[in-house]
Amino acid sequence: MQFRITVNETPKNVVLLMESQYSIYRYSAKTYFMSGNIVEIYHNEDYDEVLAENEDGWLYYNTYMDFFPIDDTITVSQEIEIAENIKKFFDNCLLKSEIIFDSDEYVT
Repeated sequence: MQFRITVNETPKNVVLLMESQYSIYRYSAKTYFMSGNIVEIYHNEDYDEVLAENEDGWLYYNTYMDFFPIDDTITVSQEIEIAENIKKFFDNCLLKSEIIFDSDEYVT
């Protein structure tokens, strides 16, 4: 199950924060490996500081993090746990973030 986390912080700072908390390894300029996932971290071209404060502000947060599982043994519940753990980490850093799952795959 792939998922996205949006964060209202620059990609550079998101990477620095992630490296301080998790075992995340750079593969290329925007691509990383973490917890059996390929993670692409990049700037949201629709970033808007003002719109980010609205109800659907997550659409306009500065950074997108897309997670694609590459380890066949990772379960959907493990991916959900990874996403929720990262979201909690950003919450503790006082950063706005949001998890976006494919609604067909995200069943609790």
